[in-house]
Amino acid sequence: MSPTLTPAQARQHYDAHAHKQDAQGWYEDSALERLIALGDFGTADDVLEVGCGTGKFATTLLREHLPAHATYIGVDISPAMLARAGTRLQKYAPRAKLRPGDVSLGLTSRDESADRIIATYLFDLLSPAHSKLLLEHMHRVLRPGGMICLAGLTLEKDDGDRTIVSQLWALIQRRWPWIVGGCRPVQLKTMLGDAQWEVLAHETVAPRGLVSEVLVAKKV
Repeated sequence: MSPTLTPAQARQHYDAHAHKQDAQGWYEDSALERLIALGDFGTADDVLEVGCGTGKFATTLLREHLPAHATYIGVDISPAMLARAGTRLQKYAPRAKLRPGDVSLGLTSRDESADRIIATYLFDLLSPAHSKLLLEHMHRVLRPGGMICLAGLTLEKDDGDRTIVSQLWALIQRRWPWIVGGCRPVQLKTMLGDAQWEVLAHETVAPRGLVSEVLVAKKV
């Protein structure tokens, strides 16, 4: 099994590298564009983003896609990330708020308090046990019919092809996980329980050969 960073190691890494995080757009942006297209954010009322990072994605949503009345809460383990996100989202206060949190322990949000939960390039950081716990909490926090909107690294494109770039990334992560921030290719769709989630959209994108998975699923 591929090693993962502990929550403490992840916090330390992303505090140290927060200033570089937006440079990952070369492989993230295509997946995030598809997530926006598939997530029906124009009808959202209350959005929760776990692992909000520097607030780049939140800014795009608030500026261009969410209704004016919609609220946004972003959670991240890294104080440095939250500081950058706070600067970006200041103009959207008070309807945009940020909270520190270790999502490997689950979510502290109230039951049925959100209709969208976003997690981008987060599950590829978490251990299988932490991923399972987080999905259970997402299900609890979502309202009936609410949706999870996920994106993350994966190994295979839709046609089953494994790119050299993604295989190389996985190899580096297994041997030197800190080089890639602990992120490893995972399979988001296989994590979902059929009894809890209905997959509404699922596809992959591979800018420059690094494959990302995009998934939107509704709470059952």
